[in-house]
Amino acid sequence: MTVINTNVEALKARLAGSIAAKKLDTASNRLASGMRLNSGADDAAGSAVSMKMNAQLMGQKAAIKAASDALSLLNLQEVAVEQFANITHRIKELGVQMANGTYSDADRALAQLEADQLVTQFQMVAANTRFNGLEIVNGTSGVTAPYSIQVGPNASESFNLAVTPGATLSTMLPGFVDVTTQSNASNTFDTTLSVLQTMNEQRAIIGAAINRMKTSINNLSSAAVKTEFAVGRIIDADFALESANLAKQKILSQSSNRMLSIANNSKNLLAQLLE
Repeated sequence: MTVINTNVEALKARLAGSIAAKKLDTASNRLASGMRLNSGADDAAGSAVSMKMNAQLMGQKAAIKAASDALSLLNLQEVAVEQFANITHRIKELGVQMANGTYSDADRALAQLEADQLVTQFQMVAANTRFNGLEIVNGTSGVTAPYSIQVGPNASESFNLAVTPGATLSTMLPGFVDVTTQSNASNTFDTTLSVLQTMNEQRAIIGAAINRMKTSINNLSSAAVKTEFAVGRIIDADFALESANLAKQKILSQSSNRMLSIANNSKNLLAQLLE
């Protein structure tokens, strides 16, 4: 009796079928997940690069959030300093008026009442301008100048904003806001000029910082989009390519199964003939 120990054609067909099944499974997984890299085994080098780029992307997004928070803080500070300036302008006007000899002591007493209310209003603005619960222009509740503001994904990408705390400005007002006499009213007017100069300097500093924050956010957003696109090029599946590959592997798998069936039948037929 003759024994056939091998069936080369069947082995080839089985191997081809196994390869086709593996590729078919890969294409199916990629189409289902939408990702080309579902495990490190799919592309070890690509996975390593994508992990680094994803870390960079997370840093960029965190920096955008930090810069956006800083922009909100700066906008609140800008409004507060604007209010400080408006109040100080009114005190200056009272100083000019009451330094005029045409006003009586009674007039100056009434003007002093308004001045006292303005000082109280100034101090309320300083105390009530808050961001995340912090008195950002008072300098007394955990935030002190200069403020360190993050403008990039790396620790070194930050700058300090030196804004005079509102408390420093507000303590200047009670000491000189006295319009009860011509002389004191004149001194009040002179001192408000210095305070307004400080206000203008602070507005310029804040305005420049706001512009820098907006530029940083725009640059970071653009960089994040590019990084995300680059990561997508590495890990995202090409649906057209994977669909075509899926169809191809289905055909190859079916062909391999057919070839295996033919090879097995041929072996059985040959064995029968040799018996």
